[in-house]
Amino acid sequence: MITYTVKYKKINSLFYKTIKKCKGDGFLTEAKSRFFITENEERYEIPWQETIFKFSKERWMSISQRMSQEAGQEIKINKR
Repeated sequence: MITYTVKYKKINSLFYKTIKKCKGDGFLTEAKSRFFITENEERYEIPWQETIFKFSKERWMSISQRMSQEAGQEIKINKR
């Protein structure tokens, strides 16, 4: 399992906060928040309105690995 790092901050804030070792994330539209699940099963819910999120490159690697597993074959990605 590939884990990744998420940094986030409110638009008016100067500093980013960090969540390390994330293994999954998603949206809660009714709550207008984004959730993150860490390697040790902690769950973070952060309101996404007026929040900036930055993901490490490992998030894309995690997504492509999951896509390949679901398809049962290697998914080829065209790099631009």
